[in-house]
Amino acid sequence: MISTIRNRRIRSGLILLFWLFLWQAGAWLTGNQILFVGPFNVLKTLVFLAGKLDFWRSIAISFQKISFGFFAAFFAGISLGWLSFFHPFLQDVFAPIITFIKSVPVASFVILALIWMSSKNLSVLISFLVVFPVIYVNTISGLKSTDEKLLEMAKVFHMTPWRKFLGLYWPALLPYLTTGCKTALGMSWKSGIAAEVIGVPEHTIGEQLYFSKIYLSTAELFAWTLVIILVSALFEQIWLKLLRLTEKRLFLDFLGTHSRKENPNSQKKAKTGYFTLTIQQLSKRFHSLTVLDQLTLTVTSKQPCCIMGPSGSGKTTLLRILLNLESADSGWVKTVHSQHDVSLDNGISNGFFASAVFQENRLCESFSPIDNIRLAIPGLSKDAIMKELSCILPEECFSRLVSTLSGGMKRRVAILRALLATSSGIIMDEPFTGLDEETKSQVIQYILEKSAGKMLILSTHQEEDAALIRGKTMHL
Repeated sequence: MISTIRNRRIRSGLILLFWLFLWQAGAWLTGNQILFVGPFNVLKTLVFLAGKLDFWRSIAISFQKISFGFFAAFFAGISLGWLSFFHPFLQDVFAPIITFIKSVPVASFVILALIWMSSKNLSVLISFLVVFPVIYVNTISGLKSTDEKLLEMAKVFHMTPWRKFLGLYWPALLPYLTTGCKTALGMSWKSGIAAEVIGVPEHTIGEQLYFSKIYLSTAELFAWTLVIILVSALFEQIWLKLLRLTEKRLFLDFLGTHSRKENPNSQKKAKTGYFTLTIQQLSKRFHSLTVLDQLTLTVTSKQPCCIMGPSGSGKTTLLRILLNLESADSGWVKTVHSQHDVSLDNGISNGFFASAVFQENRLCESFSPIDNIRLAIPGLSKDAIMKELSCILPEECFSRLVSTLSGGMKRRVAILRALLATSSGIIMDEPFTGLDEETKSQVIQYILEKSAGKMLILSTHQEEDAALIRGKTMHL
């Protein structure tokens, strides 16, 4: 690996030397310092300019203006893109403006801006106009790419909007923002400097480029161009690195630090004790396919309930209705507490709250098992999570990315997440998929221990699973 990196660097260096040689050869062949100047003269001129205070002042002022325009467009693009994603009407409202900004040439904007305002802040406006549409469009695309199944998981675990943003939306949005910034950063510097060349504000790089043209100083023109490339590249590298730092560690550390302060109401209100869940004449159709037809059954928290049936019999649909992820066409569901009757609306009512193990694991692949659980369950310390994980998962897996774990390991993390959530019941859709017999027995014992006093409903294809979990079997 190290030798490969070294070879790649050597090759890149040789390629750079090759092009520098061609550049210098072109200068020798031209023999005219006004028409074309070589790299040695450019470097000499750059060193000379760097010894002047005006050189650094011009860089600082141009950097300040262009970076301000970029950041203003970046945050405005994210904010309006976020609003447009959740309110599609706004997306329609902004569409003509975005198309107009993307279509009008930069030179036209510069001329119009010079009519409306002084040239002092021209580069700020032009940088903003160039960057804003790129960030806006990429924000909407990134938010659309957020995994719908993870959002359903967040709904079931009653994650706060802030936690959903940090843990689900931001990781999905970040690759799009990174790609957008790679494009927008270069464009902001090109357009910003072009605006300065036209407007010629004092003490800016654009003014220096303009003077270089007036006095036919090609060496200075090349030197300032090299400065623009270097400053733009450095700015891009620093900004993209800062963006990457936000991908998970920064935000998940924030979540861990503030989790005890959140105390979501759904977690506080969940009750345990004796519950009876009654399903009466429940029906559900998808187009012409009838999945559930007048289903009636009763489940209690005294004994696990194992729902069995062939594929397509409606097991998953029933569990999704209980989790309020689907709506029944007819019929009703009611839970009765030892002291209160409650209706199962919105997945939680008057203390009844069910956590879930979905048919898929629905874990954030770029997070560790610890971080996945911290994301879904506020107030649970890292030490407490590690203690519980050690019961069903090897310790070396705790901090690994979920994407590197086997299917069986991922399944155990998903099961643990449901068991550790404060809830009145636990709903599991084929929870033992991917587990070998030994691991399955270990996990079932752990489930029975952690689900004591809660309503446990699970679907399975295997009669032996129902026997191991000592549950009441109901066939669909």
